[in-house]
Amino acid sequence: MKTLPVWIFLAGLIFFGWRRTLSYLRYYQQEEYSARRFWRWLLDKRAFDSRGSIVAIAVAALTWIAPHPVVQVLCAALGAAALCAIPLVLEEDPRRSGKIRLVLTQRASKISWVAFGAFAALACIPLLLSCSSCNTAREPITNAALFAIILIELPPFLLMLANAALWPAEKALQDSYYNDAKRILHDVDPLVIGITGSYGKTGAKAALGELLNQCLGPTFWPKKSINTVMGITRSIRDTLRPHHKYAVMEMGAYNIGSIKRLCDFTPPKAALVTAVGIMHLERFGSPENVYIAKSEIAQALPPDGILVCNGDSPNARRMAKQQARAATLLYGLDTSAGPLDCYASDISFNAKGTSFVIHWKDRSYPGTTPLLGRPALLNALGAFTMACALGANPEYATACLANLEPVDNRLVLDRTQSVSYLRDAYNSNPTGFEAALEVLRSLEATRRVVMTPGMIELGDQQFEQNKRLASIAAGVADLFIVVGKVNREALLAGLTAAHYPAEKLVVVDTRDEAFSVIKSRCTKGDLVLIENDLGDLHEGKVRF
Repeated sequence: MKTLPVWIFLAGLIFFGWRRTLSYLRYYQQEEYSARRFWRWLLDKRAFDSRGSIVAIAVAALTWIAPHPVVQVLCAALGAAALCAIPLVLEEDPRRSGKIRLVLTQRASKISWVAFGAFAALACIPLLLSCSSCNTAREPITNAALFAIILIELPPFLLMLANAALWPAEKALQDSYYNDAKRILHDVDPLVIGITGSYGKTGAKAALGELLNQCLGPTFWPKKSINTVMGITRSIRDTLRPHHKYAVMEMGAYNIGSIKRLCDFTPPKAALVTAVGIMHLERFGSPENVYIAKSEIAQALPPDGILVCNGDSPNARRMAKQQARAATLLYGLDTSAGPLDCYASDISFNAKGTSFVIHWKDRSYPGTTPLLGRPALLNALGAFTMACALGANPEYATACLANLEPVDNRLVLDRTQSVSYLRDAYNSNPTGFEAALEVLRSLEATRRVVMTPGMIELGDQQFEQNKRLASIAAGVADLFIVVGKVNREALLAGLTAAHYPAEKLVVVDTRDEAFSVIKSRCTKGDLVLIENDLGDLHEGKVRF
């Protein structure tokens, strides 16, 4: 009889442990299974359990105060029910909720089962010890509840330990996939063009892929924002085929050496550098480290390679000078910064996109594109420059720009019968934010609304950059919605400095609250700029 309450409580605890494991795994997965970054996130958000611990403390206290067997069974049942209710009622299933949901890949599934297996095994310790170590009727369930207080805090640590234990097998599996992809790439032997930059990589990749595909021949490029070794490995194995003549690889950097590894994997014959700025400054530590990391793509080119750089970015221009190859070309929109091999003028924005005139090799090519904003136009211009350097007809390449489609959530205009949206929710940066405000100002609207949580990963410049952009936005927005607490102080400081009217300012904690404000305060003809949308890792305090 004395172990019955333990069995009851244990059942609820094990279910709770499974769901807790999945909840933490969602964030661990978003940190790409990096123990260092996951641990930093845990400390920064103080994302340790409180709800389950409170239940365990309550069960321990009540069973100690009231040792009657019936009371202990009742307390254990209520405790088990409360532990089950926490993930079922108070929290959402991480596999079906959140901005970035948990995807139970083969790797994630293995990590979760090993971590949960360890949790379940540990949970059984009080039960195994209860008969031999307990002298009173109340001790088994009380001890189990006390032990549960510690156990409930363990899932994030068990996930990291599980990943470490599984890593040798995972590394062997990844190596086999990597070698297979390298073999496929060698056999197909396309001309590889690498793309990197502090921002604009995905847009430039999509634009260049489309131009090459239409102007020069069948082209392979990984879709969306795939820019890591394993992401590219999977794309090559899944979709690279013998008929592909060109391959466009987006190369992301998490530290110095990241791009070199990608270049060793997919050696480029040409490279496009979209910008070298302060994005991810927090990750790299200094602007110079960003430059060093991005320069690895130019260093990887052969002497006869083609290097195309954004001349509007001082450090990209610097790279072109320091790492010059046989064909080194600059493109941009600002000729005052120095000579450009390709530039655009007569730029104007409207609801259908952007019109412009491209200047290339002493000739002018009027064109249009559905893309909006100067960063998107720069991406298109970089793609045009690279395509022409590889032999594309400039007139045909200009015509192809009219067929480009915006990359999702990168300054995409959604016109509706009521409120319209200018979605620029992906990974905002100072250049992109300012460009989005320019487009917002250019488009027709009854009222213009800015909804933003501000920009992140800007290191010691984050406060000032958010303050500066808020001051600029104050001159455009008829309504400004500050979302969340991450950059709230900086955004409010910028609005205050610009003497923004208090009645036009709304401060909310979540994106859902922001949309409720839009629903209640915006009407037909209003245009809402959604500038950035912080992921689950960054938005607000996580409560467990």
